[in-house]
Amino acid sequence: MDKKIKTKLFIINSAYIFFGATLYVGVLWALHFFWFPTWKNLMVENYYDQFIPQTTAATKFFTILVPIMFLSHLILCWQEWKTKLRWLAILALLALSGATYVGTMHIIPVNKILKQHITDQGRVTQLLEKWMMLNDIRMVLMTLAWATLMAYFGYKAYVYDTRKLV
Repeated sequence: MDKKIKTKLFIINSAYIFFGATLYVGVLWALHFFWFPTWKNLMVENYYDQFIPQTTAATKFFTILVPIMFLSHLILCWQEWKTKLRWLAILALLALSGATYVGTMHIIPVNKILKQHITDQGRVTQLLEKWMMLNDIRMVLMTLAWATLMAYFGYKAYVYDTRKLV
C-alpha cells in the first residue's frame, strides 16, 4: 500500500479512536456530575420517564460506536506492535474492554429490569444505586483509556515536533 494512503488511513483511525474515547468518557463524566446526581430523587412514579428513554438511546448509540472503536484499537495495536508504544495501545484497548464488560454484563441487565416499570421503591433505589456505582467504574476505566490515548498522541506529536529537519 502506498505510504501516503497508509498514513492517511492511520490518521483517520487515530481520529476515530480519540473521538470515540472522548465522547464515551465525556458522557460518563456528564452522567456522574450533571445528569444523574439527583438520582436519589427518582421515585417509582417518575423514574421510568426520567431514566429509561435516556439510557435506551445511549445504549443504541454506543452499540454502534464501541464495536468500531474496538476495531480501531486493534488496528492501533497492530500498527504499534513492534514499537514501545504498543503498551499504550494495549492499555487503552484493555480499558475499553473493561468498560464494555461492565456495561454489557452488568449495566444492561439492570436497565432491562428497570424497563419493567418496577413499583417497589426500595427495589428502584437499590437498582439505581447499583447502576450509578457501575457507571462510576466505567467512568474510571474510560478516563484511563482517554488519558492513555492522550499520552500516546502527545508522544507522537512531541516526536513529530522535535524531529530533526535535514
